[in-house]
Amino acid sequence: MSKTRTIVVSIASAMLAYSLMLPMASGAMSDLDVKGSSKQQDETKLDKQAHPHAHKKMTSEEIKQMRIKKLKRLAQYFDISTDGKSLEQLKAEVDQAKKAQPEKWEAFKQEFRAKKLEKIREYAKSKGIDIKDKSLEQLHDELHELEERSNHQ
Repeated sequence: MSKTRTIVVSIASAMLAYSLMLPMASGAMSDLDVKGSSKQQDETKLDKQAHPHAHKKMTSEEIKQMRIKKLKRLAQYFDISTDGKSLEQLKAEVDQAKKAQPEKWEAFKQEFRAKKLEKIREYAKSKGIDIKDKSLEQLHDELHELEERSNHQ
């Protein structure tokens, strides 16, 4: 009799748990159906667009050093002395120079993009990717796909 009672209690417990979960699950599913499908589509689009970047593997100190280096490069480009200046002072002076000389700032950005494109072209070529008539974004996407394929193998 105790075996039968144990089985009945187990079945009753399982049925009770199932009956409590079913309404909660269907309520949650109805919310997901309306909101979730568009959210999932948005996330899928973001996954395809966003690539993991090397800076996410950097420590905060490395990121800080990279920013300092970039700021000094900008200061040098705008002929601003970096001697004895705090980062805040240097940043303020660089920002002023950008506003005062917008043509020079645009030229700097163009040069930077050209150098970046050349570097990524060299890297893509070393990986066997055809670089002819491809933009920076196209090369970046192809390199990302290549990396994804190599990570999944």
